[in-house]
Amino acid sequence: MRERIVFQEEDLIAVVAPHPDDECLGAAAALLLAPDRTDIYVLTDGRYGNPDKSAEEEAKNRRMQFEAEMEAVKPRAFQWLGFEDTTLQKNLDADLKIDFTPYTKIFLPWNQSAHPDHRAAAIMCCKAIHEQKAKAECFMYEITRPFHYPTHCIDITGLLEEKKRLIRFHQDQNPQEEINLSLNRFRGAQMISDPKCRYAECYLKVDAQKLAYNPDLIIKLYTLREDPAAEAALEEMGIRFKRVMPPDFTKVYEFIKDTFAPSWADEALAAMMHGACHVAVRDGKILAFGCAGSLAPDYAGPGGTIPEARNIGINKVLMQKSFRFLIEQGFQYAVCGSVSPQEQRIAESIADVVIVKDSKDAYRNLLKR
Repeated sequence: MRERIVFQEEDLIAVVAPHPDDECLGAAAALLLAPDRTDIYVLTDGRYGNPDKSAEEEAKNRRMQFEAEMEAVKPRAFQWLGFEDTTLQKNLDADLKIDFTPYTKIFLPWNQSAHPDHRAAAIMCCKAIHEQKAKAECFMYEITRPFHYPTHCIDITGLLEEKKRLIRFHQDQNPQEEINLSLNRFRGAQMISDPKCRYAECYLKVDAQKLAYNPDLIIKLYTLREDPAAEAALEEMGIRFKRVMPPDFTKVYEFIKDTFAPSWADEALAAMMHGACHVAVRDGKILAFGCAGSLAPDYAGPGGTIPEARNIGINKVLMQKSFRFLIEQGFQYAVCGSVSPQEQRIAESIADVVIVKDSKDAYRNLLKR
């Protein structure tokens, strides 16, 4: 049974949207039920949301649409932070300029969303909440991709037409309406105990303090359980794994810098220099990378996979190759820094690991120490 979220008179609510329209797609209930107690923060300018328009034209258009929606909602306040669309992964350490301490409830995008801006926005917000020691209840909202096990919900059956109206302010994002309202209808159908609930928004209550920083892991390399079938299965799909050689350093460096983060590209370059960076390639296109010996000789990582190539086993193969490289260098243990829950599950599937407690910040702001 999912718990119902009820907005109290004393509540002060923050809704964080990676793009202008996420606020009404995922957390419309807050906007419609408690607008006078809700502040809305839009992180990016949405400039790449319509391929038929130039980036500059679309950014201007998305802001106009958002401000028209805010005129209809009349929230307590709203703020346009103006990060360039699709770049939040590169700005994980940026100052959000959001003070989360006054709020009692905060609505964030899901940290496992299919969209990289959504995942990055969740990380940025959780870090800020942690650093500010904010005490609010935190709920992640779903857009297009459903939670596995939502914890909370709000019946929006009576708000459906109003939610549609808000979504339609974002006219060039129209496919989102059908997708998201179908998700709300699906959630309503799950409310077996309340047959009057036909549409619902679902949320995942999280502890932002614990999500702010992923832990480091110690990998017991001598327990490595390699799975050759994993690589063979991907090869049948046309995916090949290559050690990065000097003629491709620049190409791979630019891929990592543009797709993930400049700091990851810098670390990967160190790995490339001694032959410890591998990439997954299909039809000449780089899908993923994985490194060893980057930050330190016994270090495994960083690594990353483009969104459309995730969840098919690429990361597992690259992780195996990184661990194998370190074994061949004579190491019995490896360090993996700031490991996400998904990466931890993969690591645990191929080797024994030890979680390093209180390891947050170990590799951040090194020049300032």
